[in-house]
Amino acid sequence: MKKIHFFVLLCLPILFTACTKDTGTLQVTYNKATAIYGDLDDVRSQPVNSSVRAIDNPGKIYIAEDLILLGEEEQGVHVIDNSDEANPQTVNFINIPGNREYFVKGDFLYAESYYDVVKLDISDPMNATLVNRAEFVFTEEMRNNEGETLLGFSFEEITEEVDQSSDLYNEIMSGNFVYVDFAQRVIPRSAVPASFAGNSSAQSGTVNRVTHYNDHVYVLGRSDLNIINDDADFAVVAQQANIGEEMETIFPYQDKLFIGSRASMEIYDISNPEAPTLQYTFSHATSCDPVLPADGAAYVSLRTGDFSECPGDVNSLIVLNIENLRNPQQEAEIPMSSPYGMAKIGNYLFVGEGANGLTIFDATNPLDLQQVAHNGEIEAYDILAHPSRTDFILIAGTGGLEQYALDGLDFDLASKINY
Repeated sequence: MKKIHFFVLLCLPILFTACTKDTGTLQVTYNKATAIYGDLDDVRSQPVNSSVRAIDNPGKIYIAEDLILLGEEEQGVHVIDNSDEANPQTVNFINIPGNREYFVKGDFLYAESYYDVVKLDISDPMNATLVNRAEFVFTEEMRNNEGETLLGFSFEEITEEVDQSSDLYNEIMSGNFVYVDFAQRVIPRSAVPASFAGNSSAQSGTVNRVTHYNDHVYVLGRSDLNIINDDADFAVVAQQANIGEEMETIFPYQDKLFIGSRASMEIYDISNPEAPTLQYTFSHATSCDPVLPADGAAYVSLRTGDFSECPGDVNSLIVLNIENLRNPQQEAEIPMSSPYGMAKIGNYLFVGEGANGLTIFDATNPLDLQQVAHNGEIEAYDILAHPSRTDFILIAGTGGLEQYALDGLDFDLASKINY
């Protein structure tokens, strides 16, 4: 069993101040995250349902016919009654400690929970029940010297001088998150679980790391694909290690899995659900990139920016012809400002560009997109289609989840869930 004292996470430098001292150090201001420990058994035994609470740190969003699930990072999921779209009401909170990513299939919710993946029955959203738990899907338990389990991080901004010849300085300058152990030694980011850091009845956004296909649950780690058989045992039946680096999105399409990483989009054949086979790799500039396959095309949004989690200067939408899934062909690369999530509604492709607004393409020909509108007034990070209506759209911004009725390309705000 791997034991550690604590991790420290260093984010991209917020500020560098010039330093000309003979020591070769540089003063750096950065965010520091120190590990929090606790009793994992106590965490696992928490009640599933709890009272309604404020939305403080929103995460994953899922929309069903008259229900919205909205993640609370590292804590669980808000259940929102959306039967009256003009007046959505939060009615329950589902406790899922350590959760960031989840997926809904029918009446079941599959979710990360620290080291585990849990399966919850949400057929009664007011009284969700735990069906099963696959333990230690992502990594071995990490403990301190007192036998307590790593359960998260606390953050603070600090300023200190860093030796420019140190591994720490090199990691900071590389633009990646940097982890160091209790002795301040740099450790691989892959050693920290990723869980820490659409189907027929409803829609999820294009930013996903958990999905379900053919009675199996697929969960992305940092570089691994974990496969859980959705049977009575609910156990990990296969793991493909080191299939990529910084994998971010997973999306099923026909009998394939589309996996987006910061450097590529890969297609895996899952006709044998427990033995995915790599079928195609499309390499691209390092970026953050949701992937959306639809109607014989795959849309890959590439996003970078200075002082962002995706450093660089490539911002575009790639269009791939996937009619032949064994040999996809790039059809176009469309320059954009800052593409995030996407949704295809009817003959239109909606692409969120964060603070830069919402861009809309005519996708009547899915391989020949034509930009028809750009709305700079709507902040759009993820886009969700309603499961049965083509005249309705949900858009997530930094201040809340907005619901719009669509009249052609005109937007009429129905309601906003603030956070």
